[in-house]
Amino acid sequence: MNENNTEKNRRILIIDDNPSIHDDLRKILYGPGAVNSNLAASKAVLFGAVDGESPLMDFEIDSAYQGQEGLAMAGAAAESGRPYALAFIDIRMPPGWDGIETISHLWQSDKDLQVVICTAYSDYTWEEAIRKLGRSANLLVLKKPFDNIEVLQLADALTEKWALTAQLRRRMHSLDQMVKERTVELERANEALKKEMAEQAKLENQLRQSQKMEAIGQLAGGVAHDFNNILAATLMHLGLLQESPQLTENVKGILSEVETETIRAANLTRQLLLFSRRGVAEIQPLDLNGLVSNLLKMLRRLLGENIEVKYPDSAHAMWVRADAGMMEQVVMNLCINARDAMPKGGRLIIATTMVELSSEDVKSDPSARPGSFVCLSVTDTGCGMDEAVLKRIFEPFFTTKEVGKGTGLGLATVYGIVKQHESWIEVKSEVGRGSSFQVYLPAVPTPLNNSARSSAAEEICGGSETILVVEDELALRRPVALGLRKLGYAVLEAGNGLEAQKAWEQNSHKIELLLTDMVMPENMTGLDLALRLRKDKGSLKVIISSGYSADLLSSSSVVPEIAFLPKPYRVADLAKTVRRCLDRI
Repeated sequence: MNENNTEKNRRILIIDDNPSIHDDLRKILYGPGAVNSNLAASKAVLFGAVDGESPLMDFEIDSAYQGQEGLAMAGAAAESGRPYALAFIDIRMPPGWDGIETISHLWQSDKDLQVVICTAYSDYTWEEAIRKLGRSANLLVLKKPFDNIEVLQLADALTEKWALTAQLRRRMHSLDQMVKERTVELERANEALKKEMAEQAKLENQLRQSQKMEAIGQLAGGVAHDFNNILAATLMHLGLLQESPQLTENVKGILSEVETETIRAANLTRQLLLFSRRGVAEIQPLDLNGLVSNLLKMLRRLLGENIEVKYPDSAHAMWVRADAGMMEQVVMNLCINARDAMPKGGRLIIATTMVELSSEDVKSDPSARPGSFVCLSVTDTGCGMDEAVLKRIFEPFFTTKEVGKGTGLGLATVYGIVKQHESWIEVKSEVGRGSSFQVYLPAVPTPLNNSARSSAAEEICGGSETILVVEDELALRRPVALGLRKLGYAVLEAGNGLEAQKAWEQNSHKIELLLTDMVMPENMTGLDLALRLRKDKGSLKVIISSGYSADLLSSSSVVPEIAFLPKPYRVADLAKTVRRCLDRI
């Protein structure tokens, strides 16, 4: 199977002792056409309709009337290579297992199974259910009586989630095998040279780790890019829905919670992009001392009173070329990592020093190089790390913390940011005696103009200009166009560069702004399109949007005054970027 296509699994198991519940769920999930038409209309509002899409959901549904029977059916389905993606499970099923016990047995057999608990009572609080089951990532609650559209949306979304999880696991397994094979090959080669080339073996080990990190970074960046397109469409639809005056307070609350969770997902993909060095950085002269000093108050509050923070502030500025937001994240993540290593309190020392490194100084680290650098160090008196942990601390999702107390992305994000700034990081640690992280950033001369940028909030304003929106993802293009029209703009739409050129030929005299995706089909990127249209109309304003753009900054000088809108974004972000770009002289 092509890994770029999500494997579909529409198999659903219903476990309920009441036959009428089975009939109700089957009616909802199989039809009739009116119900499915309602779902299609709802999906069109939320995700954008696809031409020719069938309103039928094509679910394959099986029924069990007790937990033991459901477990046997799930086991048989898995053995046959056709596991269930989703189970609707009643909470009360006398005289056998109740819903919680049934779920526990099912997850022992299939940890990927998505579960919806169906209940009309409060038999268990959410906290009690999670305490008994041990996790909640694959669990949702559906109150009886059922809302037809809610059931259909849950079934559609959770079977899709199952497919995405399966796809990610295949990719990670493939990558793990590739890393293991490569590691075995290099270990064999190193063994033959160990006695004569001990120092060389050390350097090769470091190189091997770097290659592994690069491979993981490529995978992480690809996954984050795909998720960003999905999240961008979701955020835009949510923003448009929240503007509807017919919404009840209950629905508004639900939409707000969905938006919060979507933003959380976007933050995770942003961290993956930072690790894979595909995040967009605004590089400019930055006083690292000033940045740390400004963070101190918040850091002390974040770290807690049982941790003593020491920062021997230097009397003069230390200038580097860096993205201020990313550097703040580096400092924050390193300090939080230190805090977690000192659960009973301790001392944290933050320092910035100017260092001059010679060729001899950098011989032991292939990432290092000679020159003038500002060294940011974060040192703690915590539990320290052994050699096995040190080798993996920068891998995404690797963590020594308990489940639910860390994503394993903090140090991976630090690693990605440091590499993106053409710098490196060194770690020294000893079990029981703490750890020290040193980040080396190239020093630059004091800039002539270092005035701070204004951070005042911008008012969301619309306009009447004509905008050409070019986006191959229909689910995202439609809400973007709708959002811009609500702001008063005239909008022309195109699904790729060729369609955009046709629209341009007929309307170039009135189009004032091009809003285009970076990566599109038909062998024409958003940057290629902008260059072609700029040749015809030099005053055309350009905004390029992308789930990630490692190469955009190096190419942006080709298109003067280009603006970048990272995915995912909300309606407000879109409105501000468009207005700012149009108002630029």
